[in-house]
Formats: sequence, structure tokens, C-alpha cells
Amino acid sequence: MNKILLITNIISPTRTTFYNDLSDYLVSQWWELLIIFLSASESNRERDLKTEIEWSRFLFKVLKSKQLEVKWIWNYSFYMHYNTWINKILDEENPDIIMHDWWASLSARQSQKRCKKHNKKYILWNESTIYEPSWRRTITKPIVKSLVRNSDWYISFWTRAKKYLEILWANPIRICEYYNPVDNGFFMNESNGLKDKRGELKEKYWIKTKYCVLFVWQMLKLKWIYEIVEWFNLFSKNHDDWSLLMVWDWEERKNIEQLIQKLWVKNVIMPWYVQKEKISELYSIADVFTLPSYSEVWWLVINEALCFWLPIITSNEVWASEDLVIEWKTWYVMKNHSPEEWCKWLNYIIDNNLIDNQSLEHILKFNNDKFIPNIKMFLD
Repeated sequence: MNKILLITNIISPTRTTFYNDLSDYLVSQWWELLIIFLSASESNRERDLKTEIEWSRFLFKVLKSKQLEVKWIWNYSFYMHYNTWINKILDEENPDIIMHDWWASLSARQSQKRCKKHNKKYILWNESTIYEPSWRRTITKPIVKSLVRNSDWYISFWTRAKKYLEILWANPIRICEYYNPVDNGFFMNESNGLKDKRGELKEKYWIKTKYCVLFVWQMLKLKWIYEIVEWFNLFSKNHDDWSLLMVWDWEERKNIEQLIQKLWVKNVIMPWYVQKEKISELYSIADVFTLPSYSEVWWLVINEALCFWLPIITSNEVWASEDLVIEWKTWYVMKNHSPEEWCKWLNYIIDNNLIDNQSLEHILKFNNDKFIPNIKMFLD
């Protein structure tokens, strides 16, 4: 049986279902999949790793890596995993194909060199776009261009990632577009199972209002988290039956709490980090989901929210908006990042009774079974 080695950054609960489905498909094609995680987690994330991988069906190894941390503006930490013995792993496993989905790692260059030396296929997986300019991207761009140019095939997280690969000299006919889905079945079952518990769950999370706007992800400035609080403060002056629920803690939490106190904003709730098995409770009590970032990649929380029938208020910089968007029906895309625009879309949803929309019907088109068979082009 031939072997594919997939090298990725850290263990992620959002990817487990995909890895299971990919492994099952490859086995049916007489290929073995082994996933190499460069690290168990980023050093600033609190996570129950056992919960995230205990139901995996794929083979994997977790490396002990050194983490090079660089702090930059917005108090944002960038981590690069450095594995001194990745070459030993590659020699031991001797894969026929190497897939790498994290090019901000020294292992990307190491594994590509090995493929060239032994005449093996190297597949580069990309989720970056032109919408995330940064100092590290500028510095590493020549290296990344070389990495792209010397790859055999590419997988892009759909439209914007494909365009960025082409800018980096990737051959367009060798790019396979990927939908970047979540476990739709899991979240749809959760949505159905939690419908009758909505009142109970609202009490659990101290929500006393009739309606709720939900923000889920890292509390970083680039997510416009301060602006969300200010926008909600403006909106709530005429809508005291709404709450703002902000979930998942990072460095900015204390500053957010100070802003809430300074503005005297009512009905803002911020629970601490919530594990995957509990995150569905938050979607189930929400009426609208918002992610108005000014610098962003796909972010699978959008997919998750759509599984709960939630209308989405996001920004053009969140690049899932280009592929998932059905504007005026399931999505409302901000162009100017102004408080008036955010309030306008929220009022539009209310005035047109769009809280119960058709988002679930749309997200069903984004499943692993739509993409995984395309992997066969790499196996021939």
C-alpha cells in the first residue's frame, strides 16, 4: 500500500472530520494516510487535546517541536514550529506523496527538498490570500515563491486562495480548489437537538434578553472587537431586548471589559474559552452571528454558524464571504466598517424578519464528499 504523509501545524478540532473522511477515501484507493502534527497546540491556547482526537480514525504522530515566538503590533504572537528531526521522520516513513498545509514552517522546505531528491510528489496546501498583508509575509515572500514554484500540485481554500497561489507563480491547471467545510452533520444534529433547550441555555449563559448577537473567535484587534462593543452600544440604545455574546479569550479580554465599563454598555456577556462540545450551545441561543474583521482568512466559525440557521454580518475582508455569500439572504457584507453600517444590517435583519433564514440549505453544498474524490488526480 502506498503512503501519503500530510504535515500540518497543530491538532485542530475543526479538521478531525475531514481527516477521517480523507483517510477513509484513501484506504478505499489502496493508499495509507499518516498525519504529522508539528505540535500539539500553540502555547497560548487552552485546549483539551484528548477530546479533540479521541474519536479520530486516521493515523497520526505529534512531534515535540520548539516554538519560535515573535510578538508584533496589536499584541499578536506569531509562532513558528521548528523540528530538528523532521528529516528523520521523513526517512522512517518514506512516503510516496507529501502534502503540506502550513508553509510558515521550516518543515515545508525540508519536506519539499526530500521530495525533489527522491522524485516524490509534493503537494502544497494554501489558505493564504492577498487580504492578510503582514511584515512576516513581506519578509518571507521570496522563500514562499520558491516553495510554490517547486511544488507539483496545489490545494487552495477556494477562490481567494487560488488567486494568491497564481500570484505566487503556481500553475493554474495544477490547483485543486477545496471547500474548507466543517462537520456539517455534527452541527446540524446539535442544532436540532438544542432547539427545545434554548431557554435553559440562555439562563446558563446569563442572557436575559429576547435576542442575541454572537461573536466567536480570538479576541484580537484585527477582529474589530472594540468596534463591535461600540457598535452594539449604539445599537442597544434603541434595542434593549438584545444582548451581545463574545466568546473565546485572548490577550484583549481585560481591555474589552474596561471598555464595557467605560461606556456603560449593558447586556454584554463574555464567557471564558468553550470547548467544541459546548460551542453548539452558543450558536443555538444566538439570533445573529457577526465577524467583521479587517484582516482575515476563511474562519470556519462562519460555516458552523450557518448550520444553525444564523444570518451573518461580516466584512469583505473575511474571504469566506466571496464563496459562501448569498448577500441579502444569508449574509450581509460590510464595506466601510462603520457603526452605522453594522447597525443598518442588524436593523435590516430585524425589519425583514430574516432571523430564520435559508443558511442551512446553502451550507449543505459544502461537504467533504464534494471535494475529497478530487484527490484522485494526485494519486495517478
